[in-house]
Amino acid sequence: MTPVMLVAVRPGPVLHVWQDGRELAAIPLDTHAALALAEALLREVRANVR
Repeated sequence: MTPVMLVAVRPGPVLHVWQDGRELAAIPLDTHAALALAEALLREVRANVR
């Protein structure tokens, strides 16, 4: 079975990574890092929509 991965940025900001319902990491981000991550994700989504 393929592992199920979930990634979220929650207030703090903190990057949380879960696999199969278990938290693997909680990484504090500064504001710049959180915005850079959001920008990179949006760039990838946009590239895959075209």
